[in-house]
Amino acid sequence: MSQEDKEMTYEEEQIQQILLQESEKKRIEMEREIKLSQELEYELGLQEDMKNMNNMSVSPTEKLFDEPSVQEMRRIRLIRFGGYQLVKD
Repeated sequence: MSQEDKEMTYEEEQIQQILLQESEKKRIEMEREIKLSQELEYELGLQEDMKNMNNMSVSPTEKLFDEPSVQEMRRIRLIRFGGYQLVKD
């Protein structure tokens, strides 16, 4: 390889490194923008839900979700995993 070929290869490697760095910066910037837009959408949805909850004139104690009973959780698990058999040693 001649000196000129080596210089071209080195320049090409440098250009490739710069392009990779730029694309990584763009990717990070896009991820940040997506995250910010998702957070904004979440906040707007939460505010709207809180307004709707206040408009329904629900007392604060009624705003909490009811926890399912043990029997209800067992029933759901049996439905979900009913096709599976446990293997005992």
